[in-house]
Amino acid sequence: KGKLLRPLAVLMDKAGTASKAGTASKAGASKVGSSSASAADGKSMHAMSHAIGIAIARLDNQATVADVSAYAEEARVCLGLDTEILAAAMMIAQMLIMEHSLAWHASLTIGYSTGAKLLCDDRFFLADICDYLTDAYSLDQLKAGEKLALSDPDRLIGAQERVRIFRNELIQLLVANIGGLPDNLGVAPSDNFHVLIVDDSPIVRALHLNLVKTCAPGATVHAVDKVELAIQYVDRMENKDTPVKLVLLDLNLDDHQTPAGSASLLWCMSPDNKANGLHVAKGIDPLASDEPIWDMRWKPFTAIISSCIESSGHSRALRHRGADIAMPKPLSPKALKVLCDAAS
Repeated sequence: KGKLLRPLAVLMDKAGTASKAGTASKAGASKVGSSSASAADGKSMHAMSHAIGIAIARLDNQATVADVSAYAEEARVCLGLDTEILAAAMMIAQMLIMEHSLAWHASLTIGYSTGAKLLCDDRFFLADICDYLTDAYSLDQLKAGEKLALSDPDRLIGAQERVRIFRNELIQLLVANIGGLPDNLGVAPSDNFHVLIVDDSPIVRALHLNLVKTCAPGATVHAVDKVELAIQYVDRMENKDTPVKLVLLDLNLDDHQTPAGSASLLWCMSPDNKANGLHVAKGIDPLASDEPIWDMRWKPFTAIISSCIESSGHSRALRHRGADIAMPKPLSPKALKVLCDAAS
């Protein structure tokens, strides 16, 4: 621990971080090719990168949202990191900052390598950090950092579910402040992006479909109005090897049965309500199945979009019951871009 902290102590200085460690080496940039996103040059930035910037700035008073977001985006592009690996990196970085007082840049760098190895079967090497991202650390320093990050084996138990929780909390940081997010947030999804809309209102289905087509022109979009149709469609697409990545889900799929007033949310969440959208969230979640260890289905990112949600407490209650994110209607273009990034 001591050997690791002393060489990295310079990273507590903002000037040191910005001048060397905060930029990728020229060699790394040339190997990777064209970069798709950077807040600094005005191009689009992935929602997770901005969320990590917000979270790290709250943990380390030497960090700024702009610096951290730029470094997170640089790592995402140069190392080809997906949303789950970024969430794992944040989970590990938080532990290193809070428990070991490691500087944010070092913590996040170690988080990238350790998180990638946790989630992609060791196809990621420490040398990738030096070759493609930053030359601020030696291999020995990175190895010491990984050893520190994995010093408690209990942290590896249930790592996949914990990473999902971190991802959802990071996205919730953005969803809770949609109006204050930068305009360049959101990276265009790939052409194989697949969205399912589940709402009993034909008007909402049409609105959400048009919104998705505008924000993600190459996406495949399908809309249904019932719990069983949604689950059947997700399973059918899984069998065709074209899994659904994002589900935009209404909470109550039968507005005619919804009580008025404060009883509305309770009725919508009730297991007795056969039109409860949470039945969809549970039905498409491998970790909620009878045999989660053997259930290898793709887990779509499930966002409940409902007029029943009137507070952060309502949102939290739904997230604790199976939704990845829960937010009130109407769905804005900026919010949809965040959800698309979360599901990518």
